[in-house]
Amino acid sequence: MARTSAAFPWKNGRPPHLPCGPGDIAENVLTPGDPDRVRLLAGMLEDVTDFGRKREFAVITGTYEGVRLTICSTGIGGPSTEIALVELAMLGAKRVVRIGGMSSLVAEYATGSFVAVDRAIGDTGTARTYRAAGGEAKASPHITGALVGAAAQLGLTCRPGMVASTDSYYFGQDRRYRQADDRQDVSGNFIDRFQAEGAIGVEMESEITLTVGGAISLETGCLLGVHGNRATDDWLDDYEATQRNLLRIAGRAFSSTEWELRR
Repeated sequence: MARTSAAFPWKNGRPPHLPCGPGDIAENVLTPGDPDRVRLLAGMLEDVTDFGRKREFAVITGTYEGVRLTICSTGIGGPSTEIALVELAMLGAKRVVRIGGMSSLVAEYATGSFVAVDRAIGDTGTARTYRAAGGEAKASPHITGALVGAAAQLGLTCRPGMVASTDSYYFGQDRRYRQADDRQDVSGNFIDRFQAEGAIGVEMESEITLTVGGAISLETGCLLGVHGNRATDDWLDDYEATQRNLLRIAGRAFSSTEWELRR
């Protein structure tokens, strides 16, 4: 029996985490966080192969507007996102766009609108690790441009912008972490600091996606739906239409003429 290496625990070409193997992954990949969103978006693809789920990683491959496309969930935050990106790249992914939600920090970015991230700030642990390997939290410019252009074709509002990523959903985003409505629970002033640095939104995976992607030679971008607005305290209770539009925009970007000319 062949010995499996602890330094590279793949077996028969299959990774230790993603539920797929050689030939299963398209060059173009979308990475939502929630595995349930993979199931939701599968109905919008044609010729779908469902590779199942392991832990937080659900993977399907199909076609959208004639382009072969994989959708792979990453779970929440940096470590699981890093695992997905590295294993996807080793299985043949060339371009990855994170699709997910963010809280806007400015009133004019209303819930239901979209942001094509061009740069991310933050100090997430995984991104810090990959900065040492040469990664930068900058999106591929033509991916950002293709996303903005695709949204315009579809009549949807999408603007480029810089977001802040954090490892914390509660305290690190100035949310209460106790049931009582006690403002002393929220004392980090993280939102003010992110705004002062020019971030127009906050979320948990963009800095990781861009930095890890840069270190391992993936072209990366992030398309975010505004799920909440911290400036107006608005929250989008029905998020399904936004989730579907994330696929429509990114899928159109992958199939756009501009995209083909730059590949």
